[in-house]
Amino acid sequence: MALFGQKGGRKKSTDYFVAVDAGTDLVKCLVFSKTDGVGATILGGSTVPHVDGSMRGGMVINIPEAAVTFKKAVETAAHQANVRPTNLIMSMPGDLTKSLVTTVHYHRAQPEAHIDSGELKNIIYKVQLKAYEQMRQLMVKEQEEGSLDVKLINTTVVDMRVDGYKIANPLGFQGGTVTLSIFNVFAPLVHLGALQAIADELELDLISVAAGPYALTRCLTAHDENLSGIFIDVGAQTTDLVVVSEGGIAGIQNFALGGNAFSRVLASELKLSEDKAEQTKVDYGEDLLDKKSKGKLQPILQSVALMWARGVTQGLGEFTHLDVLPNRIFIGGGGAALPEIKNALMTKAFAEGLPFTKKPYPAVIESTELNDIALAEGVNLNRTDLVAAGLVYLTLATETPEDVVGTILRRIALSMQV
Repeated sequence: MALFGQKGGRKKSTDYFVAVDAGTDLVKCLVFSKTDGVGATILGGSTVPHVDGSMRGGMVINIPEAAVTFKKAVETAAHQANVRPTNLIMSMPGDLTKSLVTTVHYHRAQPEAHIDSGELKNIIYKVQLKAYEQMRQLMVKEQEEGSLDVKLINTTVVDMRVDGYKIANPLGFQGGTVTLSIFNVFAPLVHLGALQAIADELELDLISVAAGPYALTRCLTAHDENLSGIFIDVGAQTTDLVVVSEGGIAGIQNFALGGNAFSRVLASELKLSEDKAEQTKVDYGEDLLDKKSKGKLQPILQSVALMWARGVTQGLGEFTHLDVLPNRIFIGGGGAALPEIKNALMTKAFAEGLPFTKKPYPAVIESTELNDIALAEGVNLNRTDLVAAGLVYLTLATETPEDVVGTILRRIALSMQV
């Protein structure tokens, strides 16, 4: 679930929303409407480059300048959709957030008693208190400062067990030990404040902020509760890794190497301008080049892809709490268009030293695989729009009445932010 300070000034009956993915180089917007509470229809989209000096990586460093770019992107998407959105959901790059899985083993004084909602609330509260303390210690250590204020932006249940048995809802069960694992994403208030300021400039209600990798993964795993896989988003300057184990997010890692690295090497090796190198890379990924040109590019791109794959190996090596890594790998983002990316994940060198029990099987994510999202006539999505589409999905992913644990978790998370 996505969490943020909803203003509440506008009614929930607003029909039109805009999802904004602020990437390293580009702002991507999707204007959409909810469809009878069961899905969403994307009505318009846009891609606008950042103004020089407004962003560093995915971080806003000049709010007025950044707001100009965001406004242009929103207005362009709204023009295509022919509607005026009033609610906004935004992404935050994975490298600006911190995530962790917190597990609490709750030993019950009366194992024979049935677990009720009051006891479950107490267990969830203990998990979140522990998570906040762990995150504060982590961020203070990394920043080497005094106190660094953070805010919870995404939270979801990873695993629930009673006396070692995995369950979907602990209410009514008996047992001596309840084990609950919750995945949380935190972000520094300074970055959230910048996004809120931009939303105010746009005169939109910022209803939610979500980590980009989290949004994409939730969308792609929506209808497979037991899915295990590694989700990779190849951005312009960074690559995000999300590991999902039996339907639960086990963590997020990222490293500073993305699609721009391929363009830089092409520019250097072939003596091209940056713009020409980027366009050449895009044309190659879309199979628009002749055989001779492709033959010249392939060894260059392959060498960069192997270096990139070493970054993936190192990132996956951080998931030391997992005994086994899933062998299914899903690749998204603009860089996924390069076949060398997929091929690099099929080499022995990539898997060496990682706890795979089966040979890794990478596949490129297509926009047609998005759950519960339809496209209006004339609207097209590509792999670079996947994170924005994930934000669209998050507005649909509200808890059902049967999701007792998720509902309690959301209420506790919101109460702890007050």
